[in-house]
Amino acid sequence: MKKTALILTAVMLLLVFCACGTPAQNNANTEPELLPAQAADLEAKGFKCTLKIGEAADYKTICKQDPAKTTTGNLTITEVKRYSGNDKLPSDVLTALDGYEWVAIKASAVFDDENARVYGVDRASVITTYYELEYYEKHLEEGENGFMKFSAVKDGIEYPECLYLKSVDNKGWNEERQSVCEYTWYARVPKGYDGVVVVFYNAGLEWKDGQYIYEVLDKDALLFRAE
Repeated sequence: MKKTALILTAVMLLLVFCACGTPAQNNANTEPELLPAQAADLEAKGFKCTLKIGEAADYKTICKQDPAKTTTGNLTITEVKRYSGNDKLPSDVLTALDGYEWVAIKASAVFDDENARVYGVDRASVITTYYELEYYEKHLEEGENGFMKFSAVKDGIEYPECLYLKSVDNKGWNEERQSVCEYTWYARVPKGYDGVVVVFYNAGLEWKDGQYIYEVLDKDALLFRAE
């Protein structure tokens, strides 16, 4: 009888030992499944990110008071900066998040031709991604306080807490008879992410519901990638 009890006790201890060992083994094998690498979708669609920091490019768009007329000015990316870790963020509306960083992109648009002076300027810009555009559009939604929320993939891992915010300062006409408008884009993305793209395009282009950006842009669109 005692022998039987000892055998039962040994079997129970063995089962407990195996059960205790199983979670440890499972934890060792529960690393997240990586997503496939995303393709360079913008380039595949024929659009190049040609804007360089500090270099002016011709920006063609329609006039505000007469959309049948066009005006051409200069668009310059003036500054790009990344904020992560203990860096002080440039605005109180921005919030830090582990695993993410903020990218700030500043630009200036200057128009001074005759059409701009007589009929005004209508500008258009948007933020998008260098990578898979259908994925980006699928995860893009309105957030709080003027932010847009989206997801990004880096090194096979999805980061669902990405944000962007656009700030526009239309300074009007200066003493040199130039129409000046300054932009700041803030984007919270995974640390080291190189897919943030800012696009300036002709405000006369029609963007219908359900269309992707590559279906709207023309050859005059100006693209900058924060690498």
